[in-house]
Amino acid sequence: MRLKTILLFIVLSSCISFSLFAQGREIIALNQYRGPLDESKLEKHTYNKIITFSADSTKIEKIYTLDNKLRSTSRERYNPDLGYIEAVTQNYDSLSNHISTRFKNVENEMWMEVFFENGEEVSRLQYSGNKMYRFDIVGVEKPTISTTNPLDPSFIPDRTHFMNYFKSRYLHSGDRESGNVIVGIHTDEKGEVTKIECLNKGEAPNYMTNQVMKIFNSYDFKFEPALDIKGNPKSSVLRYPIRINYN
Repeated sequence: MRLKTILLFIVLSSCISFSLFAQGREIIALNQYRGPLDESKLEKHTYNKIITFSADSTKIEKIYTLDNKLRSTSRERYNPDLGYIEAVTQNYDSLSNHISTRFKNVENEMWMEVFFENGEEVSRLQYSGNKMYRFDIVGVEKPTISTTNPLDPSFIPDRTHFMNYFKSRYLHSGDRESGNVIVGIHTDEKGEVTKIECLNKGEAPNYMTNQVMKIFNSYDFKFEPALDIKGNPKSSVLRYPIRINYN
């Protein structure tokens, strides 16, 4: 009788543990930039992130739109063959077509992303650290090697001049409030700026946002155009975060 009771207890304990594990997921509301939603700021609830863990401790993250369309899925675990923690992220377009897969070494931030069109590989972009990028296009023998991401607009000659310009013109407030301003710089296929806007209105103090936008709009930006996954120039938006920190 006692043996039956112990066995029953073990079975019930296992069922309870499994139930708690199956329900052990976290749902995080995300803003339009896929960052955690801050309800105290003027952010738009655009996505939901669901985090779970599998039986082998693999961390699984999935991002959905509010109408339940999958935009990305990521699995992070230790890869014994490679000898490091690897994150594999698959991205999807608005029609749920698989458009890219990124393989990332979580320990040193190096990564490679493979791009697809109609289920076929089109190109791949590799970041090997030290600001070094390699862009390989299927059917093109010679890769593009650069110190900036070729899929983003790149500063001419580099962003150092702009940062010096910004620092010399930003007038600090007496309130010494900290904050972040995310600026969107729109460029066309020629790399010419077509629009500059604040992408996170209402998040930073008004004084800070106005100062940052005034400086950005006064600068004569020059860019190499961003490339699409086939290596053709494209219009794009460069997200440029500015952090003013007094802490």
